[in-house]
Amino acid sequence: MVEKSNKNIGKKEMPESIKKLFEQKQNGVAKQDTKVEANTFVEEIDTLKKDKFDNKNQESEVLPVNIEHKEEQKKSKKQKKEKSNKEEKLKKDKNVKEKKIQEDDSNKNKKFSKKTKVTILSILLAIACCAFVITLTIFLVPKTNKMDPPVLQIYSLSNQTILHVEENEDAILYEFYIQKKGETNIAYISSNTNEVSIKSKLSTPGEYYIWARYGGKNSKETSNDSIKLTFYYYEYLDIPSVYVSSDQQTLTWLKVVNAKEYRVYYGMQDENLNYFTVAQPASTTTNVVFEFSQFNNLNAGNYTLYVQAIADESNFYKNSELSKPILYANKTKLADVVSATFNNENNMLSFKIDTLKTITNFYEIVINDNETFICKIDSILENNIFDLTPYLKKGETVSNLKIKALGDGDYITDSEYILAGIL
Repeated sequence: MVEKSNKNIGKKEMPESIKKLFEQKQNGVAKQDTKVEANTFVEEIDTLKKDKFDNKNQESEVLPVNIEHKEEQKKSKKQKKEKSNKEEKLKKDKNVKEKKIQEDDSNKNKKFSKKTKVTILSILLAIACCAFVITLTIFLVPKTNKMDPPVLQIYSLSNQTILHVEENEDAILYEFYIQKKGETNIAYISSNTNEVSIKSKLSTPGEYYIWARYGGKNSKETSNDSIKLTFYYYEYLDIPSVYVSSDQQTLTWLKVVNAKEYRVYYGMQDENLNYFTVAQPASTTTNVVFEFSQFNNLNAGNYTLYVQAIADESNFYKNSELSKPILYANKTKLADVVSATFNNENNMLSFKIDTLKTITNFYEIVINDNETFICKIDSILENNIFDLTPYLKKGETVSNLKIKALGDGDYITDSEYILAGIL
């Protein structure tokens, strides 16, 4: 039997054994081994087909069928089957082994996952414990950090010198230090509050250095010193104790230590005060005296007086406060009439005044030592003429006449009499 290949390979001649078999069949001759040869023929045909399939690019070839070749084919087939079975078994064993490995890996992963969870929980628990310990340390263990130094302020309040720093919740006390320039001693104030008065620690007026710090439970916590401030401590001079002399002519007070001079303030209203300056007397003198005669050139009237001790601030003293007020009535005496003349022929009195010192319209006139009357001039002039006819008796001759300026009776006193010339 021939088979056409894909490459149009030419037909092969049928083998002799097959050809012989066909001939015997056609002649009706049947031999005992026909069946075997027929089977062999079929197997050879199959083999030819297989060989033809495996060798598509070669020409087909029909091999003679024989028993020896058959045995080899059986053996080869058996070997292939055994090999296939062996490969299948190996594959099955491999699958079983891989499945077991996967199961082992899965179990390991499960175990690892459980272990990982336990590890993570342990780590979280450790972190929580650390946080708790840190919190306890913060709240229960004393701080050892040094505090920042305070900022010091100095101010005056109600005649007191006050030191002030900001409050610090970590400080167990507040420390203040005071040292006078040029001295080695340091005054120390420890306080539970952030503000103290230091007046008692300032011994005498002068220049001082002052600083502060926060006190802790130990030296490691106590702050460094603040910046040192320079403070000039002044004291006020004592207020003069003033009194008026019994004759109303002088104002007197006790000398004030460290005063360089005094001022006597005066005024009719407290808002407009002027002053006289009085020097500090010698060291051996106890009292200071002011003469009221210094008011002679001032307008008459009621004045309010004050005395103040004046200091030399280079010695760190300040002026005293004003003394208690003293009332003083300044009574000005009018100046005498400059000159006067009386004429008996026309009864005219002529007189001259100092208009700067005699400010009045009223004059008192005494005639012949027994007749007194008051005349008023209309305006204050340097030269004045007054007719006495209404005041004289008919035919009376004036032999003696005197005149003076009249004050207001309160603060301006009368002048003295002067005699007029008679014509």
